[in-house]
Amino acid sequence: MAGKEWTRREFLGLGAALGLGLAGCAPQQAGTTQGPAAGGDQPRYGGVLTVWTGGDPPNYDLHQNSTYMVLWPLAPCYNLLVQFDPQDPNRIIPDLAERWDVSSDGKIYTFYLKRGVRFHHGKPFKAEDVKASFERIIWPPKGVVSPRQGAFTAVDGIETPDDYTVRFVLKRPNPSLLPNIAQGWNVIYPKDVLEAKGDMKKDVVGTGPFKFKEHVRGVGIELVKNPDYHVEGRPYLDGIKYFIIPDPNTALSAFISGQLLMYRPRLKSDAEEARRQLGDKVVIQTVQSYSFDTLNVNARRKPWDDPRVRLAVSLAIDRNAAIQVLAQGDGVAGGFMPAGGQWALPPGEIARLPGYSPNKAQEIEQARRLLAEAGYPNGFKTTMLTRKGADYEPISVFLKDQLAKVGIDAALDVQESAAAYDRLNQREFDSVPWGHAIALDDPDAVYGEFYLCKSERNYSGICDPEVDALFERQSQTLDPNERRRLVWELEKKALVTQTKIILLWRLDRTIHWSTVRNYRRHPSLYNNQRMQDVWLAEA
Repeated sequence: MAGKEWTRREFLGLGAALGLGLAGCAPQQAGTTQGPAAGGDQPRYGGVLTVWTGGDPPNYDLHQNSTYMVLWPLAPCYNLLVQFDPQDPNRIIPDLAERWDVSSDGKIYTFYLKRGVRFHHGKPFKAEDVKASFERIIWPPKGVVSPRQGAFTAVDGIETPDDYTVRFVLKRPNPSLLPNIAQGWNVIYPKDVLEAKGDMKKDVVGTGPFKFKEHVRGVGIELVKNPDYHVEGRPYLDGIKYFIIPDPNTALSAFISGQLLMYRPRLKSDAEEARRQLGDKVVIQTVQSYSFDTLNVNARRKPWDDPRVRLAVSLAIDRNAAIQVLAQGDGVAGGFMPAGGQWALPPGEIARLPGYSPNKAQEIEQARRLLAEAGYPNGFKTTMLTRKGADYEPISVFLKDQLAKVGIDAALDVQESAAAYDRLNQREFDSVPWGHAIALDDPDAVYGEFYLCKSERNYSGICDPEVDALFERQSQTLDPNERRRLVWELEKKALVTQTKIILLWRLDRTIHWSTVRNYRRHPSLYNNQRMQDVWLAEA
C-alpha cells in the first residue's frame, strides 16, 4: 500500500480486515472538521471557555499519567501524530502526520509529517520529536512510568529517514496500531526539552492551539490562545480556564450560575437539574462511555492472594444493585471490554459468569462456602482505601455493605486524591474501589494497560500466563471475526482471575451551555479535549 492514497471505501475495507472498526485517512489538512454550525451559525472568534475539573493534576507529564485531571487542562497545548475525528469518534484523521502508508505485509507504517509547525518555545517540529516521544512511551527509560506501553508490544523500532518522515517497524502485523497511536495521551513532546529535563512533569511545551499560562493549586489552570498555531484560522477561543471544584454540588451551582460553561456531572440527576433550571440554554450529551467502576484487591497480600477469596468477593457483589445505587440506573453490567462495544461478551455469556448471575442468594451461599474452604468461615477484617469526595466515597460505602453479607468487615481508609493515587500506584492497599476510564474500545489498549502480567495498571498483581498468551494471539489476528472469537475466549479466561472486579460500565455525560458550539462528547474522557474547533456564540 506504499504511496497509495486511500478512498473512504478502501479504508473502510481495510479497517474491517484489520478489526479496527474505524474510518478515515484519505490525506487531508489536519483540523478541517469545522464547517457552518447547526442552524446556519458561522464560527466567531473570541471569548474564554470555562470548564470544570475535579482536582489538581499531580504533575504535567501526560505520558506518565492516567487521570483526566492531567489530560483535560493540558490536551489543548499539544498535538498527536494522528487523532480521532472531533466530530466522529469512529474515524481516525491526520494531525501532525498529514498522511500515512502501510506496507503490504502490514509491518511498516510510514507517516509523512506536516511542515512549518513550531513548538511553543520556538523549536521547529520534526521527526525526531515523534521518535523521542514514542520511544519513551513504548520503551520508557528508568524512572519513567508508561501506563500505555502494553498497547505497543508489536513495535520493533522507530525510524526517521528524514526530518518529516517517521517509520514504525513492527515485529508482526498489528490491527490496533493506529487507534492506539491516536489515544489522547500520546502527545508529541519536543526532543530538546525531554533531553534537558528528563520528563515533562513541570513543563508544558507543545505545538497545540493553546499555551499554558498558569496553574494556581486548588483554584484553576489557565490557557491562552497560540497566535502561531499551525492550523489556519484556529483556535477560535481566546483562552480556556479550568476551575478546580472537587465538590459536585458546588460545581453544579457554578454551572447553573454561568461561571462554568462546561461540566461533567457524574449523576444523571445533576444533568436533569441543570435542564430543569436552564431549559434549552443547556445541552446534555450522553454516551455509553468507556468509564467503569471497579474493585481492585491486592493479591500480593493475604487473604487476597487466594483465588477463592477473590471469587467469593465477586460473587457477593450485586451488580444490578450497583447500577441502581451508584449510577441511578444509568449503567450496564459487563466484563473487561466496554459493555455494548464490538469486543464485549454478549449479555447471555456475561450472565453465565460467576458473580453475574441474577440469582444472588445462590451466589452468596457459594461465596460463604469458598471463604470457609479458604480458612475464613466467619469472614475476616480488611481495610478499604477510599478516595475522598462525594464522587468517590459512595462506591466504598456500597462495597462495604456488599462484603458484609459474607462476613467481610471492611474499614474505610479515606484519603485525599493525591495520597490515594500515590498508595494505589505504590500498591500500598488491601483493597481499593476506583473509577477507571480507557481511551478506546480496543483489546490491545485495554488488556495492555490493565490485565497482563506486566501491565502498568495491573494494581492487583495477578499474573496468568494463559491470559498473556491469548492476548498475543488475538493481537496479531487480522480476520475480525476470528479476532472477536479470541477476545471472547480471552474475556472468559481473564475475568475469573479477578484482576479487577468490574461493578458496572457507566453512561456518561457532558453538559454545556448552548452558546458552546462545535463540541462533541466522545465515549472516552481522553479523546477530543483539544478544543481547537470550539467557539462561543456569545464571545
